[in-house]
Amino acid sequence: MVCMPSQDQLSRENCEKIHNILARMSDKYRLNIVPEPVKTKRLSSPVYYRKYRIYKEIRERDGNSEAYLTPEEEAMILSVCRSPEEEELMKHCTYAYRYPASLVLKSFREEKRDRKR
Repeated sequence: MVCMPSQDQLSRENCEKIHNILARMSDKYRLNIVPEPVKTKRLSSPVYYRKYRIYKEIRERDGNSEAYLTPEEEAMILSVCRSPEEEELMKHCTYAYRYPASLVLKSFREEKRDRKR
C-alpha cells in the first residue's frame, strides 16, 4: 500500500508529522514502511515531500471496486494518532494498492473524513 500526503498538506511541519505517525505505525504493527521522494512531471516537489510504501499483506482484489480503506486499515492508521489534528492529516492522505494490472486508490469514508468539520 502507498500513502501519499495531500497537496494541501505540503508544509514541512505537516510532512514531518505524517512521517512520525507512520513511524509509530511501523513500530506498533511491525510493518516495513519506506519513504520515497515524490516525482511529478509538471512541478518540482520539495525535498521533504515523501510518499510512503507500506509493506503489508493485502487481500485479493475483489470485483466491487471499493474505493475506501477497510475498517481494519482505518483503525490501524488512526490508532497511532495522538491528536485530532494528526487524525485529520492521515484522513486526507491518498492511499493506493498496486496490483499487477492497475493502481487502486483508496481513502477514508467521507462520513469519517468530514465528521469533525
